Amino acid sequence: MNNCIRLFFCGDFCSSPSTKEIIVSKELKSKIDSCDFKVCNFEVPLKPAGVSSQKGHFFQNDDAPAFLEGLGFNLFSFANNHAFDYGLEGWQKTMAAFQSTPFGSGKYEDAYKVKVVEKNGKKIGFLPLCYAARFGVFDNYTDKNSYACAWVNDLKVNHVIIDVKKEVDYLVILPHDGIEYIDVPLPEIRSRYRDFIDYGADAVIATHPHCPQGWEEYNGKMIFYSLGNFLFNSKQDYSFQSSLPHWYDGRCVILNVEKDSDTIQYEVINTRNEGNKAISIDAGLESIKYNEVLCSYLSDEELYKNHLIKVLSPIVRGECALPSRAFYCSSFKEWVKSWLSLMLNQIKRDRQEESNIKLERLMKDDTRRASVLRIIEENTHVFSYR
Repeated sequence: MNNCIRLFFCGDFCSSPSTKEIIVSKELKSKIDSCDFKVCNFEVPLKPAGVSSQKGHFFQNDDAPAFLEGLGFNLFSFANNHAFDYGLEGWQKTMAAFQSTPFGSGKYEDAYKVKVVEKNGKKIGFLPLCYAARFGVFDNYTDKNSYACAWVNDLKVNHVIIDVKKEVDYLVILPHDGIEYIDVPLPEIRSRYRDFIDYGADAVIATHPHCPQGWEEYNGKMIFYSLGNFLFNSKQDYSFQSSLPHWYDGRCVILNVEKDSDTIQYEVINTRNEGNKAISIDAGLESIKYNEVLCSYLSDEELYKNHLIKVLSPIVRGECALPSRAFYCSSFKEWVKSWLSLMLNQIKRDRQEESNIKLERLMKDDTRRASVLRIIEENTHVFSYR
């Protein structure tokens, strides 16, 4: 093992209750301990003292950083859609709470700076990126002196990858992107992650959908589309139970980097969160077979297309109600009635604010906008895999 560098990656982590009651199994802890560098997406910030909780804004217990560092994690991605839920003060408190400062956010140049570690004479870089959330992510027009996360589709990313590959031996991209709660990535996501490989990245390991997705090899390099949740409890009590599918099923990945070889071997570990208090390895046959199903979507284009439309349709109807109502009308009369109804609803301020937030989210979020367009294309029979 002396000639091998082992990298451990887990999915999203958030614990609003104290982490004192959370137990990680000996088998899983042994896997973590066997690795040199352990990477975690710290999904949610700490809340500043004296600040009241805000609806739709999540925070973690103050002891969460020490809990993760106690498990052995020493690298923390902090480029995600919740990083600035409690503003600059919450971000600063979070950054200061770790012995190893999280990376992927800050002022513009800091956010896009690659985290580099070294072992056995090899340099390994990590670049976290985030989709265009409603706030807290840089775009091409954001004030570069403000604070935000690195944007996954900023063209700067391409140049960062090219430049940093002149300085490091291996580069891992850590995107936080995708449609939540579905088990397959969009074509646009697949294309973008493949871009990273084409520009020089050696692996892509993604988070955000809050459920596992499959993985595939592209040009000899691995792309993991979603590790799901390592543990995610945004409520302030342990009794909370999510009804979302595969919310409690996670995936961890170990990359083995051989010192005298250009190849990277990988191992996928299925994990299970029980009652928000116990994280263990799930060696059950059901999880193993489910992995096979997830990866099959990515290897069969027709299966992929059909499953994508199946899982996207309810998401578009439910979460993107403002535009979708206009496109799910069977007649011109129904279309007129739909839009009149929308306009009348907007007379009430709460409805107007809700619609505006949904529309803003849709227009800014590349991934969500693409999902709506794909359903529209399907309903007009022009769907294509891009």
